[in-house]
Amino acid sequence: MIIFSQNRKKIVDCFSVTVTRNFGGGKDGKFAIVGHSLGTEFDGVLGTFSDEKTAMDELEKIFAAFEGGAKSYRM
Repeated sequence: MIIFSQNRKKIVDCFSVTVTRNFGGGKDGKFAIVGHSLGTEFDGVLGTFSDEKTAMDELEKIFAAFEGGAKSYRM
């Protein structure tokens, strides 16, 4: 799935997306959604969130879009 990043600076063709703790992300960016591309060494931070629940909610939205047949998703 192609995902357009939260800050509108990246478009990543992801084969997997994860929520991870963002060390050094400041008060507002403690958790990040990271997209992993197939065939490259690029792992892109697609968005940062102040808490894990908000990041997990966004991950649920990405999955729902994928499950619904969307080929792309805008964060």
